[in-house]
Order: sequence, then C-alpha cells, then structure tokens
Amino acid sequence: MSSAITLGGRWERKQITAVVCFAVCVLASVVLAVAGGEAGLWGLIPIVLYAVLALLGVDVVLATIGAVLVAAIMTRTAPVPLGQQLATSMGSLVAVIGLIILLGAGLGQVAQQTGAAQALVRTVMGRIGLSTPTRVQFGVMASSLVIVGALGTLAGGNAIIAPIVIPIAARMGWRPPAVAAMFHAAGAAGLMMGPFTPPVVTITAAAKLSYGEYFLKAGLPVGAVTIITGFFMARWIQKHTDQEYTAADAAEGAADAAPSAAGRRAAMTFVGVLVALAVYGVWMKAGYSYALVVMVVTAAATGLAGRLGPKATTEAVYAGASRLIWLFMLFWLLDPLLTLVEKTGAFATIFDALKPVMPEVGPFVFLLLVVGIGYVHAVPGAAVAQVVLINKLFSPLVASLGIPPAAWSVALLGTAQIDQLGPYPTADMMGQMGLARSSDLRMMLFNGWAIMAVNTVGFMVLFAVLL
Repeated sequence: MSSAITLGGRWERKQITAVVCFAVCVLASVVLAVAGGEAGLWGLIPIVLYAVLALLGVDVVLATIGAVLVAAIMTRTAPVPLGQQLATSMGSLVAVIGLIILLGAGLGQVAQQTGAAQALVRTVMGRIGLSTPTRVQFGVMASSLVIVGALGTLAGGNAIIAPIVIPIAARMGWRPPAVAAMFHAAGAAGLMMGPFTPPVVTITAAAKLSYGEYFLKAGLPVGAVTIITGFFMARWIQKHTDQEYTAADAAEGAADAAPSAAGRRAAMTFVGVLVALAVYGVWMKAGYSYALVVMVVTAAATGLAGRLGPKATTEAVYAGASRLIWLFMLFWLLDPLLTLVEKTGAFATIFDALKPVMPEVGPFVFLLLVVGIGYVHAVPGAAVAQVVLINKLFSPLVASLGIPPAAWSVALLGTAQIDQLGPYPTADMMGQMGLARSSDLRMMLFNGWAIMAVNTVGFMVLFAVLL
C-alpha cells in the first residue's frame, strides 16, 4: 500500500513539475515576444521544454504540441500563419518519413497475418541448422537481423521470432539472459542495416546519401560491430547467469509446426519483391521517398501471395499503421517546431558562436561530440526525431567544416541508435528481456555497455578513414 502511495505521489509530482515548466516557458516566451527582435539562444527554450516534458513522462506528442505553442508565442506567430505552417508541414521531409514509418508498420502486419514472417524465420533457422548451440545462436541472431531489418521495428520483429526460436534455444541449453542479448544486438544491427528502416531512411535523407553508399560506409561497419560484439557477449552471459528456461518453454510447439503453403508463398514473395525493389533503388540511386513505393508494392504483393485478398490486405495495413499514428503526428509537428525555432535566430546564434571555434576543434572531435549526444539521450521521443533535430542544429557546421556526407551519416547513426543500448536501462532493453523471458537486467546492461564501448572505438576508426 505504501509503495503504491509513493508511486502515485511521485507521478503527481512529475505532473506538477511538467505544468510548472510549461507555465514558466510560456511566460518566458511572452516576455521575449514583447521585447521584440531575435531571441538568440533563448530561442532554444521550446526544444528544451520538449526534452524536459518527455523526460518527465509526458506523452511525446503532447510535449511537442507544448513546444510548438511556446515557439509560436515567442515568434509572434498568429493562428492563421501557424495553420499555414502546419499545412506546409504535411509535405515536409519529416512528415514523409513519418508516412514511410506508418506504411512500414502496415507491411509488417501483412507479413505477420499471411504467415510470411513466421515462414521466413523457420527457413532461416532450418538453413543454418539446429544441431549445436552455436548453430542455434547463429540462427536466432540471423533471424532477428533479417526480420527487424525487413520490418523496421525492433519490438515487432523480435516479437514475431520469439515464440518460434525460444523453444529451440531452450532445448539446446541457452539461457534467457543470453537469448535477450542476442535479440537486442541482432535487432539493433537490423535497424542500422535494413534498407527501409526508419533510422536508415531518415539518415540517408538528412545526409543526402544513397542507400548503397550509406550501407557500405556506415550501416554495414557499425551494424557488423554491433552484432559481432553481441554474439560474443551472449556467450559470455550464458556462462555468468543462472536463470534457466522451464520445461514448458522448451516444450512449446510453435517452432515445430510446418508453415502453410500460403505462408511459404507469401514469404518468398515478401523477400523477392523487397530485395528486387531495394536493388533497383540502389541502381537508380533513389532517394528516401522511393520507400513509399516499396512499402505499398511489397505489402500488396505479399498480401495477394498469402491469399489475404485486396480488402483484407488493406485492413492489415490499416491495423499495423494505426499503432504508430502517434509517431506520424510527432513528425508532422516537428517541422513547424524547427521552423519556428529557426525564426528565433537560435540556430544562427549557435552557428555564429561555434564557427570560429570549430576549425581548432576539427571535424574528428566535432563528430565524436555529436555521437556523444546519443549517450545522454539528449533528444527523447524517437531515434528518427533525434536525427532530424541534430541534423537541423548542426548541419551548417557540418558544411562549414567540409565533413563528407558518409562521415556525417556515421555520426547521425551513432547519436540515433546508441541510446537504445545504454548507458542506463531503456525501454528497448526491457522489451527484449520480456520477449526472451529474462529477468536479469544486469546482464542486459553489460551487453549494452560492451557494444557501446566497441562501437565507440569503431566510430573513431570510421571517422579517421572517412574524413
């Protein structure tokens, strides 16, 4: 009872703190609006408010709305111009990326309902073999890499493979904390390497890179370091944890059931269409907007191959997309927020202040500092939102320092993806523990810290090579 009261009181205090922060920022914006002229660094108040409200547990969309209102007051933007800005935002880069994410979630739902995803996992596991613990580990991590990379969602992708691979891993003696580490490392690598995952689409758009160049110079090296480090950490964790799977976990039959003919056909179509379109996109050096075509065509082809029918396929897309409507709204609001903050002169002030210093610091240290932002979760809410904000804030400095797009993409990848691995417990980390049925948070932290440490060295090497 007392703990419940304490938790309730703590949440109430967070709410009060959030309201007070919002009120103080509104008051400050009114004062700055009355004073007139450019706000300079005070123009960052809306972004600081956004970060603080999100850290206090406020819904990230509500936090963004609050930040937009404060920015509108500060820039003396009336309701009519604000409405025009919101309408313009529907065609902005970030809104298009939000739509791509919605369609990706819809595609994932189609792949799940047709049985394509499950059939693909069983195929990967079967091809690698199940005769030894090492083969099973390769199979689990390869399945996670492929499914998460194809569907663009860590939690959703590993949720599909978990009931299939856990009984197999349990029979081979693998322990839950080790399987959780496999899920986290391989899934994180999938998000970094997949051609149409949200972070990859956002980074290639921000850095103005083709997917092929991004993959070779950023996604592949960082993803490889992540999954290889996770592979060895899972083996280390296996030897240093006592938690075991139960007999019921090992006896579950989901992994033993043969996929249906429709599921196998849908899986072949899913992979074939996705790979063909990805190769065509690389050949044509297609931009981020090409992902819209890929998602729609792949979903339609997979649904028809799995005998869902046109109506059921569109309903599956609706169901999958509806779970991420909040993220689309976040992206829709981000463009007006950044535009209004830019009107305050905050970004120009930062650029003018850092421009004389940056030549002395140099591109190498600057890129490491950008990656370091990811270590402290500076921009909460979503990895892709973090990429948008960091790129908006620092892109003038990137241009002035002559940093190549490939090196900038590595920095954006680091700052966007490193925070899911640590340095303290994250929602992604806890989610993978839950899927693997693990209760050992300490081992998950060790896994995340090891991957972060090795990647830090990797970033230094990549920056030295690419600059």
